[in-house]
Amino acid sequence: MTQNDFRNSEARLGLYLILPAVVLVILVVILPIISGIQISFTSQRVVGSEFETVGLKNYLDLFGDKNFIASLGRSAVWVIANGLFQTIISLLIALLINQPFRGQNFVRTWILLPWAVPAAVTAILWRWMFDATSGIINTSMMGLGVLEKPLLFLANPEIAGISLTFVNSWRYVPFLTIIFLASLASVPEEEYEAAKVDGAGMWLQFKSITFPNLLPTLTVLGLVGTLWASNVFDIIWMMTRGGPGVSTTTVPVLMYDTAFYGYNISKASAGAIIFLLLLIIFAIVFIFLNRKQFILANETFKDLSK
Repeated sequence: MTQNDFRNSEARLGLYLILPAVVLVILVVILPIISGIQISFTSQRVVGSEFETVGLKNYLDLFGDKNFIASLGRSAVWVIANGLFQTIISLLIALLINQPFRGQNFVRTWILLPWAVPAAVTAILWRWMFDATSGIINTSMMGLGVLEKPLLFLANPEIAGISLTFVNSWRYVPFLTIIFLASLASVPEEEYEAAKVDGAGMWLQFKSITFPNLLPTLTVLGLVGTLWASNVFDIIWMMTRGGPGVSTTTVPVLMYDTAFYGYNISKASAGAIIFLLLLIIFAIVFIFLNRKQFILANETFKDLSK
């Protein structure tokens, strides 16, 4: 077998290996998006019902819908709050458990447990813990004298969003922590040793060595985390259903409510397509502005995979 034949056989094997994934993406992602675009130009109310083509009417109605515009704003706040909180907390935890201590391997192994818990279990668990009458949080804080009366974590519009942000972060912080730990492992130890010899303290070491090496990872997580957070539906729906009122109604929640409770699947499809386009535009701009960091991140991940 010649070298060219060997390379061709390797290329064919690679195509065969990725073919199932390509087919899955087409069936699960591409075809539903195409179907959603088609439905968004119709007057269809429910799946299987009669409809007629209405062109851009659903899109124009949404741009004039105050509830939809407000949900875009709430989605932006939700993404920013989750992104900042999860990134800061997971980075602090990663820096802490990256230091040698007894039981380090145990902590690194079991820290992923909250991320592995199904969303439904997470929602039930935290709804009970937030309960005003029998929840462990209110009961404990009132027993310690911190509170005089129970807090309505999920029934108060002013703190419901904060409560959901905390629960969602509780799920994803462990996963982000593991990613940061992997990135910290790629930082050359010689740089820290040289900094210590020069008399650099912990803060200076973090600012001059740790943070620059983590910047490519932070950039990638900034994009991926934004896309993840913007599409969170399960936790919000199962805990508050977008309430109280509409205080936690993000775009995914509003579109679900419009499709299956408002019986207007065409309008919901149009809203989903608008939201998808906004996320695509954000991703393109984000990658363009941070293309250097994405290149560095790709090189870092290649080094970690060796």
